[in-house]
Amino acid sequence: MTSAPLLKLHYASPEDVAQDLDMVIQSCSSLSEWSWDGASVEQPTKWNSFVQDVTPVSEADVAGLAGKVQVTPEIALSFSLLSSQGSTEAAFNVSAPTTSPETVAKVKDGLVERSKQWAEEGIESLFFFDLLTVAQTLVADLPVQSHQSSTAPGNSGATASTEEEAKASEPPSIELARAFFWSHHLKAPSKLKDFNNWCPELRIWGIVRVGWPGYLCFEGEASAVDEMVRRVKGLQWHAIQLRIHNKWDWKPPNGKAAMDDALLSCALTKGHPDNTHRGEEGGKVRTGCQVIEDLGELVARLKECGLEKAEISEALGIRVSGDTA
Repeated sequence: MTSAPLLKLHYASPEDVAQDLDMVIQSCSSLSEWSWDGASVEQPTKWNSFVQDVTPVSEADVAGLAGKVQVTPEIALSFSLLSSQGSTEAAFNVSAPTTSPETVAKVKDGLVERSKQWAEEGIESLFFFDLLTVAQTLVADLPVQSHQSSTAPGNSGATASTEEEAKASEPPSIELARAFFWSHHLKAPSKLKDFNNWCPELRIWGIVRVGWPGYLCFEGEASAVDEMVRRVKGLQWHAIQLRIHNKWDWKPPNGKAAMDDALLSCALTKGHPDNTHRGEEGGKVRTGCQVIEDLGELVARLKECGLEKAEISEALGIRVSGDTA
């Protein structure tokens, strides 16, 4: 006997189904995260055509359409059309056979609770995509096992001493960081006000993409970026995920670490409208927040900054074509 699905998703049209699946597939950072559950080789080909072309198709072409996306190697979200409803109703489930029952229950409860908020928030489509972003947030909040250092215990003292000596001979450095958030949507002007104030206050370069989905990109001195990450999480938006938070040491070419020089070395400073520094002696670097509406413009902007294609894909959750600038 087939068990009942966790949720039934009701769409206005087959085109809405195709758009939702397209968003989910495009959000996968690698092709291995999404897979079709077709009984034959021909079925996934037809289903891909249905999703990518968004053209009217017969019910026979999408009959049995089913697939799944891996949120983690252990947790997957499955989607299957219910043929009795004219290709506009789908069954949604969570599959996690190797995960603890407590963890699975937490994820399922969070997804069901989210579905109850759709009517209140006026969400009438992209249900699967919305559930995926929520699942990613829920999984990110789960405790993870810490990894121990691979250094052999017997050599730890000698290694530490060697590292300390090496650091003592190096010129002073400044730790920088870059963080990317992926939000389900970012439309309210009130949400932008905070970033317009916080970026100058914390001396951080910010690029924000408004729309559906929304993106927050920040770069600057590491402790300032940490504070920005803390503040963003403190906003308690329902569906938002910290996708990247990288740190590195910036070493000045002249051996004298200056914060303004470190900020000007950041990738996001390239072409940033708030970067009016012209290299004058004593001139202060002033940071700010740039707002972008078009997703394609955001991708082009990040390429202009010199970010690697792999980092852009991971940060935005989409496949990025072409080379970096």
